[in-house]
Amino acid sequence: MEVEGSSKKMIATQAEMVENKVPIPYRDQCAHLLIPLNKCRQAEFYLPWKCEIERHSYEKCEYELVMERMLQMQKIREEEAKLTQAGKQGVSVPLLPKTANA
Repeated sequence: MEVEGSSKKMIATQAEMVENKVPIPYRDQCAHLLIPLNKCRQAEFYLPWKCEIERHSYEKCEYELVMERMLQMQKIREEEAKLTQAGKQGVSVPLLPKTANA
């Protein structure tokens, strides 16, 4: 499954995420890494020094998604800035707006 605006593909299916009880906010392109992490956490009684490899791979995936979204937002802001600069050069805005009855 392809996600619009992202370079990563969805690997885990909706059925797998439902079966493994992945919370809805965590059903993103990194859910395929969260499923084994949660299984490991349950098996190891949530000890913080266990499941480090799984946690690191999941957190790295989430970090890459965040950085990708930040780059996309930066490009959008740059495009909007270019459009506003081009609009300001050609059109002057009056300081006092004209009223409907004037």
